[in-house]
Amino acid sequence: MTWIQSILLLCSCGALYADNLLRPGVPTLDRPTLTALGVQLPLTGDDNFNSSVSVQFRISGTSTWQTALPLFRVHPETVAGYAVASQFGGSLFDLRPATTYEIQLHAIDPDGLDQTFTLTGTTRGVPSDPATPNVKQVTDASSLWSALKAARPGDVITLANGIYNGTFQISNAGTAANPIVIRGASADGVILDGGNCTGCNIFEVYGSGYVHLEQMTMQNAERAIRFQAGNSIGNVVRHVHVRNTTLGIGGQPNQFDLYIADNILEGRLLWPHVYSDDSGTHANDDGIAVFGSGHVVAHNRISGYGDAMKTMQDGARANDFYGNDVLYTYDNSIELDGSEGNTRCFRNRFMNSFTPISVQPIHGGPSYVLRNVVVNTVGEQLKFHALAVTPQQEPSGVLVYNNTFVSAPPVALNLKTPAASHYFEIENNIFAAPPSSGPEAADWTGPIDHGTFDYNAYYPNGIFRFNNPMLGGYFLAPDFAGLQKLGMETHGILANNGIFANLIAPFSYTALMPPADATLASNAVVLGKARVLPNINDKYTGAGPALGALELGCPVPSYGPRAAGIDESNEVTGC
Repeated sequence: MTWIQSILLLCSCGALYADNLLRPGVPTLDRPTLTALGVQLPLTGDDNFNSSVSVQFRISGTSTWQTALPLFRVHPETVAGYAVASQFGGSLFDLRPATTYEIQLHAIDPDGLDQTFTLTGTTRGVPSDPATPNVKQVTDASSLWSALKAARPGDVITLANGIYNGTFQISNAGTAANPIVIRGASADGVILDGGNCTGCNIFEVYGSGYVHLEQMTMQNAERAIRFQAGNSIGNVVRHVHVRNTTLGIGGQPNQFDLYIADNILEGRLLWPHVYSDDSGTHANDDGIAVFGSGHVVAHNRISGYGDAMKTMQDGARANDFYGNDVLYTYDNSIELDGSEGNTRCFRNRFMNSFTPISVQPIHGGPSYVLRNVVVNTVGEQLKFHALAVTPQQEPSGVLVYNNTFVSAPPVALNLKTPAASHYFEIENNIFAAPPSSGPEAADWTGPIDHGTFDYNAYYPNGIFRFNNPMLGGYFLAPDFAGLQKLGMETHGILANNGIFANLIAPFSYTALMPPADATLASNAVVLGKARVLPNINDKYTGAGPALGALELGCPVPSYGPRAAGIDESNEVTGC
């Protein structure tokens, strides 16, 4: 039975017992992160899918409400082999750390409901030193081992500059107010050297949580860091330099609230070695792999791994990946694979990737891909693939807004899969390739089930192929004008070769491109052409928001490790 037949069967059977009135439950919040809050509104009824939920928020105690994106209607009927609750879901972005917000949900159903809900949520603070610190100085591997074995909440174990040979572990835990901090005197001067060990971790954390690893170098091992305790919470890796490892930072299932920020990770793979060269031999050489929910992976600089960053556990919620600078990667810059909802990939720069962004699959969503700069893509810009299990699990609930994709030939937007994608939106993006690319400008082979392509810019012109069952299946439009005549990209535009001030699309992926400046040209045709999305692109300097990741005239977000003293409490992210 095809997915279309399944939906028709559900509709025909359910029509006899339809309950078209929305019956909302009690709204809940996902685990908070530092700058985002995720909302879920459970529901029954609304079998005709015509209700909506708008969102406003404000800092608690203030008077001015801000508008956010409306909540997204999750469609469990499109999620196979995984249980998803009927609900509306969505995220609030660009919040302040350690701040309480009032959130107002306004649910409307034309069949007879008009109801408002108010709830409050508090973002997490930037991890800090112990409230009552107890400084312990160590100078060699032996004294480090002794300090780790005796560690108690509030200890700040400070490593003098030098080389610490071997592998290390800590079994004790800190607390939220008094974490255990293990900190080098300097990131380059303190070196934990695994001696090229195999099957090993340079540093293992076994306690229940609140252990901080900071300001040191870890090198020469199969893996640098692994958090070994399931259900651990609040661990931190910050200002650590990892080099010459097959894997960087990993964990175990059901962990919560990691903060992995401002690190440099340098793996063993070299560009232009990519997935297609050896059928994925290094696909699981992971830079940063997180299990569970509530994690923040921010402002890391990553190169030389199979996948730079990824979620590793089905059902992950409320994981944030932002400000990261991937210099090159053999396969994916990020995998949100297996996420359930409110996972967020935003304001990253992904250079030199085989297939930079993977959503294979998303279990209902929403999962967000926002304002990323993606340059020198080899294969597919967006990997909307299915997980090949029985029944096949296809992506559902992906929202892709305001990204810049600049790819090597041959195709500016490319997807090669027989799998369908469900209830997704791809809007306000730039898809560019060199002028010699083609003959296809876009080739999306996967069937589109309630998916929207609109307000996007494409360059160069060429053949557009999309597999849209509503338009007869896998069709060909000879050019962009022909695509619009068929009813797709009615607000989209065909761009010219002058989109960017300083960026030219690569004519071959094999040359390693340095970190790109994707600032728009002052006369770029994409200026003012975007659909306004509240809390996403509603702050701009011109007559309207621009397509792509960056607004002309607004500060460019920082990518990779931040300068000393800069964190989520004071960093500049745009207008």
